[in-house]
Amino acid sequence: MKSKAKKIRIFFCDLTYDTILLVSDTIPINIGFIASYINKYLSKDIEISLFKYPQNTIEAIKKNPPDMIALSNYSWNSNLSEFVSSIAKKYNPNVITSQGGTNFPHSLELQKDFVKTKKNTDIFNILEGEKSTLKLVQRILECNLDRKKIFEKPIGGCIFIHPDTKNLPDDKQIFVVGETLTRIKDLDEIPSPYLNGTLDKFFDGKLTPFLETNRGCPFTCSFCHTGNDYYHKLNKFSSERIKDEISYIGKKSGNLGITNLHFADVNFGMYTQDAKVCEWLMESKKIHGWPLQVMATTGKNAKERIMEVTNILDPGMLNLNMSAQSMDDNVLENIKRSNIKVTVMKEINEELRKKGRATNSELIIPLPGETKKTFLKGVDDLLNSNASSLTIYTLMMLHGTEFQNPKFRENWGYKGKYRIVPLNFGEYENTRIFDYEEAGIATKDMPFEDYIYKINSING
Repeated sequence: MKSKAKKIRIFFCDLTYDTILLVSDTIPINIGFIASYINKYLSKDIEISLFKYPQNTIEAIKKNPPDMIALSNYSWNSNLSEFVSSIAKKYNPNVITSQGGTNFPHSLELQKDFVKTKKNTDIFNILEGEKSTLKLVQRILECNLDRKKIFEKPIGGCIFIHPDTKNLPDDKQIFVVGETLTRIKDLDEIPSPYLNGTLDKFFDGKLTPFLETNRGCPFTCSFCHTGNDYYHKLNKFSSERIKDEISYIGKKSGNLGITNLHFADVNFGMYTQDAKVCEWLMESKKIHGWPLQVMATTGKNAKERIMEVTNILDPGMLNLNMSAQSMDDNVLENIKRSNIKVTVMKEINEELRKKGRATNSELIIPLPGETKKTFLKGVDDLLNSNASSLTIYTLMMLHGTEFQNPKFRENWGYKGKYRIVPLNFGEYENTRIFDYEEAGIATKDMPFEDYIYKINSING
């Protein structure tokens, strides 16, 4: 009698540093989506475990090493994920390691350079992760964990350097690129990780619920990874599903005394469905006492509609973001963005203040074409717009944006320096791990002296 094949053991990890506090304190809906999608097709052949905390992950690896470990790859945890990959390889040399997330270049040449720096990661999933991870797991199953066969040909939605060539000179390395997979249009094709219980273990009183109602962005802002054409079309989860998820999360959060909710949506309030979402949140607040506060990135345009939609929520539950980034028309054109007029912004802010609501304004420094004069004028315009607060962010030169494109950087004369991502450090297995990012500190239009002047002036 033929023995039943052993299930392959997979770890999905969305790790956060926890040395001082939980830096990423949200329930890991990202790996929840992927795990639910993979289980939908392959549940008979796989055994999945999900992780958020680094030490728990390391202990689980030591106790029962996985056959595959897939980790999120963001600017705040990329090196941490790489380190945990090395631990997995230490305890199972045949393990397949992968990373996926927004911290990844879009151009082929930059992808090669990035992948070379991650010696312990076998495969990178590009763009949205559900379909590419399914392709990867299917390949592992087809090859019965035979590493030589797994890497014989491309895997859809994945990129890797062939393992046999990783230690060869650059011109001898074989860089394998799988086909770009189409996005999932009907997002309900992904089973809800909340409603099927996949994320139940993360209702631990420490993590904040994370909710996504749609994917994609109609805007093309050059500083954001969703500005890529791949994400241009909006895809949605159904209203029925979102309503059920809010009810499910509300009951659990209310029992635990959790008060907050994070939205993954990049333009909350811009769409018709968002009004219903706000109504369901208010219903949950009355029944379960959750949520008391909502953290969301509100839409870049249609502020009047966003104000109307979010007015459904009680005052103080959600602040409206007036994310201008720059107030100069030429700069906005350079970053492929447009803003509402200052006069309209002032009217909206005044209306919101009357209703007891706060508004946050944001600028980024230094954007392409911004000068000392235009930036200070922008600060003055926003301070006079009656906004509740103004936050000025230093430009992050993120992978997957034009700010990592050498030609773009040369054209605008960008200079960058590296810094530790705030609080993103820790010591695990007697090894100190840091995640860092590159920040823009000068352009041809804004020398470093002007950059420093602005910071000193704003901070007093």
